[in-house]
Parts: sequence; structure tokens; C-alpha cells
Amino acid sequence: MPAREIQQLPVREQPDELLAAIYAARTQLHQEAEPDDPRRPLAEEIAEIRNLPLPVGGFVLVARDSAGSIAGIGTCWWEDLPGRDHILVADVAVLPGARGQGLGWLLLDRCAAIAQQRGLRLVIGRTRDNVPSGAAFCARLGAEQAMVGRENRLDLRAVDRALVDRWLAEGPLRAPGYRLEFVAGLTPPHLAEQAAEVANVMNTAPRENLDMGDTPITAALLREYEAADAAAGVEHWAYYAVQEATGRFVGVTDIHLRSGTPDRVQVGATAVDPAHRGRSLGKWLKAAMTRQILGERPEVRWVITHNAGSNDAMLAINDQLGFRTTAVHTAWQLATDRLCALTRENLARGPLD
Repeated sequence: MPAREIQQLPVREQPDELLAAIYAARTQLHQEAEPDDPRRPLAEEIAEIRNLPLPVGGFVLVARDSAGSIAGIGTCWWEDLPGRDHILVADVAVLPGARGQGLGWLLLDRCAAIAQQRGLRLVIGRTRDNVPSGAAFCARLGAEQAMVGRENRLDLRAVDRALVDRWLAEGPLRAPGYRLEFVAGLTPPHLAEQAAEVANVMNTAPRENLDMGDTPITAALLREYEAADAAAGVEHWAYYAVQEATGRFVGVTDIHLRSGTPDRVQVGATAVDPAHRGRSLGKWLKAAMTRQILGERPEVRWVITHNAGSNDAMLAINDQLGFRTTAVHTAWQLATDRLCALTRENLARGPLD
């Protein structure tokens, strides 16, 4: 029988000692889900928690066994932003040796209660295809499979550099009247409005059945998230497609670099304004960023991006460049009231399933 007492703390109030204990406990979970990937250093994870953007809030839930060791971990996140301010994102994980005792139900019940208390009508969780128990649990709940995404990786050791150079050369030929602009670090104040405007193009990306609305990006919001990343030690690079006649940013691709995992970078967003598509701007942007990484960060091997499985246009560009799918992530959603009823019904049965 698992411990019924669950420690609950606001994410920003976790002491370093607890963060270190959770990090150690997650070692088994990381080996299960991402056995071939290095972990981010603990210091980076602590820095991220200490510098969360203001719209982000959440709780951490920790369940311990009779010996006081961590047996299960839950995290609940929300963002006070339009289009997302009705959602609680829940991540529940039980360590292998503590499974099959109902501890996942206990943690999920607490997550559902937090969502209900905050007036968040929807709970979303995500699973990976190489850990099938997560999807089985969500299906058992009757959660809706709302969006299926692909984690795609480009191996820069094997990238076709001739193709990259060809896309770079063809860019200004296929898109006359446009140019690219590179920005490293915080977006300069005189470019913030344009950068925010083009960031809003991501609202046109497929969300499939995910119950999430558009989130308007302002220059102030962009600065808030960039400042949080910088304070956490994350370096930001962006390439923008600029319409010469107006000076407007009409396309973007950006990446995040972390010193603790120098062999990889994460793609943040790649988007082209619908009014400016059909000119291969996406290829030009991707090629420019690839060449920038190859030239300035030779230690980087992997470029990692996440795309909706229905985003055919973006997937086609990535596939041509050499990205390959390494994992499939599924977002599941369930109404908060329904989830509360399910968890309480299950826990009332006792002993736990």
C-alpha cells in the first residue's frame, strides 16, 4: 500500500534539497523514457524553476514510501494566458518499484483537485510511445487523444551540407524582395514588436483536437519569456525572414542552447506568415539556422524539434533536410469535473487498484 500522505508545494517554493531529491528519484524514469539521452544537470533544472516566467504557476506533489524514499512525483502547471487559462497540465510518474499499488491514482486525484480549486476546466497530460503504460492509463480514464506529435531529430554529423548550401543559394532567388536577419540573445528593443508579431503566426499551427485557443503574443510577453530563459542560462538564437518593402518580419525559426547539454539544441518555433508562403521561406530559414549551428557550434550533433503529426508542410521540409522521428508524443485531455469523479470513485473502492 503506498503512502497516503502527499507533500504539496508551489513549484517556486521548492527548497534546493527537495529539487535534488526529486532529480535523483527521476533517474529511473529518465532511463526508462530516454535511455540514450543525457540528462540536463541539476543546476540547470533548479535555475529554470527559480526563473519561471510570471504567467506560469504550478505545484509539485511528492509521495514517499514507508522508508521515506520518493515513490511518486506529480507536477501541475498552468499559464495565465488567453487561450490557455482554462488548462492544467499534469505530469504523474510512479517509480518502477512502487507501481501497481494505486499511487498514480492518488497523485492524479490531487492534480484534479488543484485544477478544480483553481477553476481550470480541463486537464491535459502527455505520454511517449516508448512508455506504453502511460497511454494505457490515459485510455483507461477515457481521456481523449487530442493531439499526436512527432519528436524529430537532425543528426548534424550526417546532414547533407550540399543541400543546405543549395537552399541558402536558392532562398533569395525564390523569394525576391526578402532577406534574413539573425538575432542572438535577447531580442533588441527596436525589434521586439516585429518579433512578437511574427511569433503570433504560431497560432496558425495545427492543434488537432486540443482544446486550446490562440495566445496573443505581445512585445512585453516576449520580453518576459526571453528574460526568464536568459536568467536560467538558456541562449536564444533566431532567424527572421524580412519583407524588404515593409521591414516586417514574416517568418521565423529559433533555437534554444543549453550549456549543460552542448551536443543538442531545441527548436522553439518555425513559422511563415500565411500571406507570404509559397516562396520557400521556410527552407531558407531552416538552412540558414543549420549553417549557423554548423559554423559556430561544431559540438552540436542533434537539432531536436517537435511537430504536430498533421503539420504536413513543416514535416515535409524537416524530412527533406534529414530529420527523423525518434519518438511520438500524445496529448490527452479530460474535463476536470469528469477526472475528479473518476479518481474519487476509484479511491473510494479501497484497496487501491
